[in-house]
Amino acid sequence: MPLKRHFIERGIKQMQINEYLRKELNRSGFSGVDIQKTPLGVRITLKTSRPGLVIGKSGKRIRELTDELQQRFDLNLPQIEVEEIPNPELNAQIMAERLAFSLDRGRQYRRASYYILRKIMAAGAKGVEIKVSGKVTSQRSRTQIFRAGTMAKCGQPALEAVDKGLTQCIQKSGVLGITVKIMPAEYKKGDGFYLNHELIEKDNNELEIRKLKVVKVGELEVEEIEREPTAEELELIDQIDEEETKEISLTTPDEKTEIEIKEETVEVSKEEEKEDKD
Repeated sequence: MPLKRHFIERGIKQMQINEYLRKELNRSGFSGVDIQKTPLGVRITLKTSRPGLVIGKSGKRIRELTDELQQRFDLNLPQIEVEEIPNPELNAQIMAERLAFSLDRGRQYRRASYYILRKIMAAGAKGVEIKVSGKVTSQRSRTQIFRAGTMAKCGQPALEAVDKGLTQCIQKSGVLGITVKIMPAEYKKGDGFYLNHELIEKDNNELEIRKLKVVKVGELEVEEIEREPTAEELELIDQIDEEETKEISLTTPDEKTEIEIKEETVEVSKEEEKEDKD
């Protein structure tokens, strides 16, 4: 058998198994199936929100499913495992099945769609989109769309994050197609911003440690910052310790203050007056 044909036949068989299980477990919150080949046989993992209905009393239902899958699809020693979905309100396939079940029971499509929409948003979804296509109210087919929140339409977020569920609802007027898309809240997109509270708290602690101390000198307020003394200040402190002087001029011997210059000018003017008198 060519390799291409082998993969095509395997894909068709998986699709048929998925459709059969969805039909048999439509009231059990069936979400999907994962099929893996093992040395001991075929492992089939059923994802559902109500595992008790799938297993049945004393495992009777799951044994019937195992025998039926082995006979109908010619599987080698199938082993069925049931995986419970922790948050079914954020699973698109389960919510699509619930909407189809509500429409089967005769509920008005707008009321049923808005009920499912509010339930998904209340569970913590970032965005929801529900499409109901077919003869919903008249003999003409049309599509009704119900939206809430933010939904990625293209790019990598639409491929990775958006969960999509498809199902059908058969009514007297015809077949209704139901599509549910859910955008989870935990997916981080590139156009959003997120606060790192640990770094913010760390910066606030450092600012408190290096807080400015305000010292009042007369009517002025001087900001004193805690820092290490410079080399010049250390030399000055050493000179004070060695000479034990009371006053130290911060100017060099060559430099003169304004007071010294004024005193010299006054002395010169007095000497000139004495010479004039003489």
